[in-house]
Amino acid sequence: MENTGKTILVVDDDPYIVDLVSRQLKAKGFAVLQTTDPETAYSMAEEKKPDLIISDVAMPALDGFTFFKGLKNNKITCQIPLVLLTGSDRVSDVEEGFVSGAQAYLLKPFDWDTAWPKLAPLLGMECPKQS
Repeated sequence: MENTGKTILVVDDDPYIVDLVSRQLKAKGFAVLQTTDPETAYSMAEEKKPDLIISDVAMPALDGFTFFKGLKNNKITCQIPLVLLTGSDRVSDVEEGFVSGAQAYLLKPFDWDTAWPKLAPLLGMECPKQS
């Protein structure tokens, strides 16, 4: 697949999830930044200004909701589209995710066919038509 010219930052405290999601994104032509530490992700987001950030919710040091609120309150990162990736489909978590600034919500395990229709519009890309 050719390079899309888009960069996505993947943040999850589980290195396996980071690797899994990153491999799928790279296979689709995206440049991928990755970290297991949300504190590091702040500086990566400011420095690299990715086109999209995908983050886990449940992380030990800093949860995804707090991480997203910090990004939205930063003039350098406030315009970056944010997507939560989590194993929880509780309505209260989904609602808190959107309140914290997420524009989409993906459930683990990460599935490209489910994820792409949510990611494409946030990246300014078209989703291929289903036949």
